[in-house]
Amino acid sequence: MTRPGVFSPVSHSFHAARSFSGSGGGGPADMSMTRRVATYAPDMTDPTELSATNWKGVLFGRDSFFPVLFLAILTILLSPLIDEFHFGFLIVYPVSALMVLLAFHSSRVSKRTMTAVTALLTIVGVMSVITSIARIVNFTDDRYLIALSAAFFAVLIACAFPVVVRRAFQHERVTLNTLAAGITAYLLIGIFFSSLYRCDSALQHFQIFHETLHPNAGDYTYFSFITLTTVGFGDLTPATEFARSLSIFEAILGQVFLVTAVARIVSLLGSEKPSDPRLPASHDFSEGTNSD
Repeated sequence: MTRPGVFSPVSHSFHAARSFSGSGGGGPADMSMTRRVATYAPDMTDPTELSATNWKGVLFGRDSFFPVLFLAILTILLSPLIDEFHFGFLIVYPVSALMVLLAFHSSRVSKRTMTAVTALLTIVGVMSVITSIARIVNFTDDRYLIALSAAFFAVLIACAFPVVVRRAFQHERVTLNTLAAGITAYLLIGIFFSSLYRCDSALQHFQIFHETLHPNAGDYTYFSFITLTTVGFGDLTPATEFARSLSIFEAILGQVFLVTAVARIVSLLGSEKPSDPRLPASHDFSEGTNSD
């Protein structure tokens, strides 16, 4: 209770809240008070109220990057199998091909782009089959097929990287799915450079590292991510000028992307793009994009 003529901040705030929610008198005073009430109250939704359907949409929805992230990790883990068996290509390639397809699909590219990606993946798949057959018949000089298939796959990854990043910053709300897209893009950098190392190695008669005469696919992946994360154990060092240049560029690109794009997504986690045109434009999101 307050005395007449004395202003009370508590009663003023309570009256403003009642006017904003529509429980007040509804008169002109209430309408003017409503205009002065801020409309940026935090979301009070209880996370425990999220249904299983919502989580299913988050993990497997049209815009979900969690399957792409899972396939990227699986591609990295399975890469040593490529040279362990004659049909190693055919074991790993379906996983990596599905990763690329889902990356473009989740990024909502045009049908023409998806058709081109599918055609290029088919070409790489045919090359993988031919390479596997060449190994079975002991055809020793298959390095040009390896170099060509690795180059085509690197092109696909290079095209997938920017569309994944673009889609991540088009999200109206920065969620864990946005973070999954950022981490996926980071892993795509390592996969891209591992394909380039494999291509260069095949063209150089597999003399790309000082420490081994005939590296396998796992060595390229290992060296790529050791370079990307700037760990640098030193057990593998590049022996060609092109490989040295690639490793320098990969180390710089990986660190810049990690401390800018991924760190920015983490800092914006939970924030939303303003939908009111009267509000100032945000520089943290792309403008003129469709809502998710």
